[in-house]
Amino acid sequence: MERGETWFIAAVAAAMGFLGGMAYKDFGYSSGWLATYQTLIAGVLAVAAAFVTVDAMGRSDQEQRRRHAEQMDYARQPERLARERVVEIYPEYFKYLAAEADEVGLLMTEGMSPQNITRRLVEIVGHFLIFLHQAVRDETIRQARPFFNATIEMNFNFIALKDEQFEKDEYREFLKTNIGICVIDGTPPDREDTDYFYRLCYSIQDMSAPLMVLSKSLSDFDKHRRASSS
Repeated sequence: MERGETWFIAAVAAAMGFLGGMAYKDFGYSSGWLATYQTLIAGVLAVAAAFVTVDAMGRSDQEQRRRHAEQMDYARQPERLARERVVEIYPEYFKYLAAEADEVGLLMTEGMSPQNITRRLVEIVGHFLIFLHQAVRDETIRQARPFFNATIEMNFNFIALKDEQFEKDEYREFLKTNIGICVIDGTPPDREDTDYFYRLCYSIQDMSAPLMVLSKSLSDFDKHRRASSS
């Protein structure tokens, strides 16, 4: 039995005793003690009733807070699911893209002549463009993006704008036709295509640092949310 219920029963019992005493008096029996303690009994009953009321209000307030917490937890379910999916996939994904960008930079140290545009370099650049585009357009990212902090949003904006520029300049098509054909045939590309390709390589190289920041920030993405909500 809960504390409030115990006090309520006690108060009711006292009230019944008081009323019984009044009835006892009405039948003509001695009631000296009742007259003496009537004010005290009434005060005790009033205090008991007030305690029961306050206790009931406190329990009602606790129940409201519990229901509010449950409702807030339910409302946060889409956010939690979005965070969990992003944390599961994208820290390693962006880390891989950062490593690809670094390798493009290393291969460029051999010189920017047409002869140094190797099949390996073209393949890495092609894979990078495809994987970057898939990440930027992925529905998992779109669902989690409203919950990104400032660091994640800034770096994601950077790579999203780069992807948009790559699409606008049709770099993927360029790799499959102009440069791709030259690499397969073993013939060096002309100067215009060479300069165009190396501009792409420089843009990819510049994305290494933002991609690593994204990888690290997304690794901690769900940890921060759990810490703040605990």
